[in-house]
Amino acid sequence: MINSVRNTVLFLLNKDNRGYISPLEYNQYAKLAQLEIFESYFGDYARQTQLQNTRKRALGYGDIVAQTRNKIDVFSTSATLTYNDVQDGGVASVGEARDYFNLPNNFYRLINLTYNGKVLEEIPKVKFDMIIDSNLNTPSLTYPIYYQQDSRIYARPLSINYTASTPQGSEIPLMMNYIRKPNDPIWGYNTIQGDPVYNSTTSTPFEISEAHEIDLVIKICGYAGLAIREADVVTVMQGKEQQEVQLDNS
Repeated sequence: MINSVRNTVLFLLNKDNRGYISPLEYNQYAKLAQLEIFESYFGDYARQTQLQNTRKRALGYGDIVAQTRNKIDVFSTSATLTYNDVQDGGVASVGEARDYFNLPNNFYRLINLTYNGKVLEEIPKVKFDMIIDSNLNTPSLTYPIYYQQDSRIYARPLSINYTASTPQGSEIPLMMNYIRKPNDPIWGYNTIQGDPVYNSTTSTPFEISEAHEIDLVIKICGYAGLAIREADVVTVMQGKEQQEVQLDNS
């Protein structure tokens, strides 16, 4: 799809005398378009779930909710969080209050955190500090808590911050289940006689469904300065499909 979308975009831009976009520009626009569609899943899911719960839709609307949920679940994954020991004066001191865990670079939304089979409860920063200062509700390995600040996770009790070990000596990691961002799409190519020619082996495909091909074309054209209707894109794509069929039959 990464190549077919580009071909359609270039055809539409040329047809409208909007000039040419380089492979670098196309890859930049493709990344933005995919991310925009990906982020729309979450708003769609929230609205669809609300409508389903208030019964404003006919029976069977739950299928639409499930379809959107399935689109999101494609990007569900897990990772061991990397511990960051904040040194004081160049001296490492594991298990200090200032230490934290780094979120993965592809992080988008958190599902949950687990440590040694226990799910950590997310606590707002203000309440987190109140709990830490309290003698009654002290966090424990039975009742672990955390709060997120930007790309950092602060967890309690502090023993989670140690590289804890089981009797067998294996590490107990802080695990995170989360929704990742889609990988950046890349239209790879070789330069032949001065022109870029598609190379599938150096390309990275779109990760969103092929059902979004028209949406991708519209959004990428928009980034390139061409406003176009869905009907126009459909007409062009149908014409290309007919040409391919004729070539196959000739």
